[in-house]
Amino acid sequence: MKITWFGHAAFSIEGVNPAGEAVKLILDPYNYPECGGYLPIDEEADIVSISHHNERYHSDLSSIQGDYELFDALEHVGGSRTCRGVELAAFEVYETEDKEGPNSLVKFELEGITVAHQGDLGHAPEGEALEFLRGTDVLLALAGGPPTIKIPDLAELVARTRPPLVLPMHYKTPKVNLDLQPVEDFLEACSGYPIETPGGPELIVTRDTLPAATTIIVLDHAR
Repeated sequence: MKITWFGHAAFSIEGVNPAGEAVKLILDPYNYPECGGYLPIDEEADIVSISHHNERYHSDLSSIQGDYELFDALEHVGGSRTCRGVELAAFEVYETEDKEGPNSLVKFELEGITVAHQGDLGHAPEGEALEFLRGTDVLLALAGGPPTIKIPDLAELVARTRPPLVLPMHYKTPKVNLDLQPVEDFLEACSGYPIETPGGPELIVTRDTLPAATTIIVLDHAR
C-alpha cells in the first residue's frame, strides 16, 4: 500500500483490492485556492471518500479526475458501502463537543491493513465511536487541535487504541488558512512514542512492515 499526504486532511491510498485489482482512494479533498496554498489534487481516483460536506477543506471534487465512485460517509453512518471491491464504513461524530456539525469517521481495509480517517472530529470519542477506531493499523490523525479534537484528547485516543502507525494531518503549515497548532505540539504530547520524519509525502506500508508498537510518522505535504 502506498499512502500519500496531499496536505490538510487529504490523502491518497493506493493498493490492491481482494479481487486483485489496483485501486486508488482519495480521502477528504480540499479546494484550491479556498483552503489556502495547497495546490489542486488533479489526479485520477477510483474511489473518493468525503467525511462530511465542507467543500473548502474536506469535500471538493472539482479537480479530481477519472470515473470514480463517491463514498459520501454521512449517507452511510452506522453502516458501510463497497466501492470497487473496498468496503468503507462510517461512524457519526461531530465537529464540536456540543454535538454540532455532523461528521464521520471513515474506516476501510486494503491489503490486510485497516486505515481510519478522523474527518473533522471535534471531540474525544467514547463508547461506540472509540470501539469503531479499535483495530486500526494506520490512523490519519487530526493533529492541529481546535477546531478539531484537542491535542490531549488525541494523545489519549492514541494511548487507548494503540494503532501501529499514526500519520498526523490537519495541522498548521504555511499553506493552510486556518488557525491551527503546529505538528510539534502533538509530537510533544506523544513524546513517548517513536517519531519518524522520512522527508517526503509518501509511505509504503505492508502488513509485515507494520511496527510492533505505535509509531508516529510525519510526512511532508505533496501539494
